[in-house]
Amino acid sequence: MTLNLQPYQYMELRHIVNNLIDNYKSVNDPRTVDAVQSLAVERIHQIIPADQPEADRLLGVALNHQLRREAANKFWATFKDNVVPFAVPTSKQVEKVFRKVKKLKQPNFNALELSEQTFIGWNDIATQRKYMLYYDDNKLAGVYGDLSVSVIKGFCTICHQESNVSLFTAISKKGSEGRYTKKGNYICHDSIRCNQQLYRREGFDQFLADLK
Repeated sequence: MTLNLQPYQYMELRHIVNNLIDNYKSVNDPRTVDAVQSLAVERIHQIIPADQPEADRLLGVALNHQLRREAANKFWATFKDNVVPFAVPTSKQVEKVFRKVKKLKQPNFNALELSEQTFIGWNDIATQRKYMLYYDDNKLAGVYGDLSVSVIKGFCTICHQESNVSLFTAISKKGSEGRYTKKGNYICHDSIRCNQQLYRREGFDQFLADLK
């Protein structure tokens, strides 16, 4: 029986295990490692109920003090069937979402690891825009805006991680005087990286809400 995990949950599980691996390699105090493991088990059980066999299978790998990235990656390859991948829309569906955009450049879905994508984001270098597709109550939706070519180290509004970020500016709804306003946020320049660092859907949802 598969778990039907969302991509952001899957990415958090990977983050938890990577943190354990880092501790196994760098921490010599057994009590510290035990404490980190206890926190990891607690968080894993918040994502996967303790009575699920896949929880035991994951913990059997994660709690091994000899675990390293290569072995973990082999495990994740067998675990991905538990993740609901981003559902690939048709070209017409994407065009409908961005119907106001002329000569829309669409992403190459085949090049993406869809089990890691809470949203699909891509940059159009020619127009200096970023586009994002996502599902809202199973309905395909999207947002786009201008993306600065300047990339700096900073805090991403979406994934809430330190990353290489750029200023994303989108037109928001009309103000009280009937005028459109622009809202800007610093977000990951690379949306693939952003998805890999997105461990809570709330960060992305709040980003969208702030643009309305």
